[in-house]
Amino acid sequence: MSFRILFSSLRRHSLMPLLVLLQVMLACAILCNVLFLTWQQLEPMLAPSGVDGDDLILVDRLNPPERAWTAAEVQAGTAALQAVPGVRAVSAALGLPMVASYVNMRAYRGPTGAVVGVNDYEGYDLLDTLGLELVGGRNFLPAEYRDMGSDQGKGVPEPVIITQSLARQWFGDASPLGRTLRFPGVEKGPGSVVVGVVRHLLRNRMNVATNGRADNTVLLPERVAKTWWLFYAVRVDPSMRMAALRGVRKAIQRQFGALLPAGSKPRAEFYATRRAAVFKSQRAALWLFAGVALTVVVVTVIGIMGLTGFWVQKRTRQIGVRRALGARKADILRYFLAENALIVGIGVVLGMGLAYLGNAWLMHVYELQRLPWRFLPCGALLMLLLGQLAVLSPALRAARVPPVVATRAA
Repeated sequence: MSFRILFSSLRRHSLMPLLVLLQVMLACAILCNVLFLTWQQLEPMLAPSGVDGDDLILVDRLNPPERAWTAAEVQAGTAALQAVPGVRAVSAALGLPMVASYVNMRAYRGPTGAVVGVNDYEGYDLLDTLGLELVGGRNFLPAEYRDMGSDQGKGVPEPVIITQSLARQWFGDASPLGRTLRFPGVEKGPGSVVVGVVRHLLRNRMNVATNGRADNTVLLPERVAKTWWLFYAVRVDPSMRMAALRGVRKAIQRQFGALLPAGSKPRAEFYATRRAAVFKSQRAALWLFAGVALTVVVVTVIGIMGLTGFWVQKRTRQIGVRRALGARKADILRYFLAENALIVGIGVVLGMGLAYLGNAWLMHVYELQRLPWRFLPCGALLMLLLGQLAVLSPALRAARVPPVVATRAA
């Protein structure tokens, strides 16, 4: 099919193609941004947590009584939880997966100069309590733990355990074990040394767990001592899950209830329950974006079908003349598909540009992330397929018009 012939025909009937083009351009721009926003909500939900969460209880909302918790109180809470029947391991911690009430951020610079912001989790033996999979190196040694805020170990490199994702970002294909990480702008000092690598560990700041950053998390050998924030991770026997949960709640209330501020109620839930609650807003957003995308698709398909159907009807006589001159049904069908592909193709090219400008406006107004380029061809390809499907019915109807009927049309 000659593009010169198609362009010539479109110039003679410019109104309908222009309407289809404008509709496709707007729909493509909306669809590209909706796909991006949908993926932003979906990516943290699909990211592996790295945590063996079936038998893990998370305890939070231990608000201090107008003062910091003492090291003795933290240790007493740990001992009370360890005494609960069915409890296998307990870790007092600062920062836990799916606990958003405390988020600690820091940045490290690797040997290549790459600076990556991470969430850090601090606590004694968190690797085993959380059930993380160690794929390289080792766990922290007992002598490497130090009380928070103390000068213990000052002047020597701080051991850290990182994820595989961070190892690739900082060290590429080289082994990260024994390598040094530093804070950006700090060239002197001992820095931090990588002693272990875990497969996955989901960060607890979900709004930035996108674009491959879900595993930007490190473990630090900090023993929780005097602190304003306190959380516990508790691993229980699978055969005693519910009994252990009840025991954990009673132990927390017995140990901390009298010390908590009025109206403060500690929370102890299984990891799966906490995960479902955390992602509730993401699921609601997904339904919203799915509704927007479906509306755009339906309106676009109906619009193309209606406009193309009307256009086919207006050119009934022209179709009849071509059929009388020997054009087959397949020729008529191929002509309308090619014509529509040209119109929709121009529309999606303009729509990709409009999508980029729309994203720039959203970044300025709502502080959204920049639209990655890969979403533009995805939205464009989807619009091309929808455009061809929408024109198929009117094109088939045109191909079935008998030449004798068409040539008699007014």
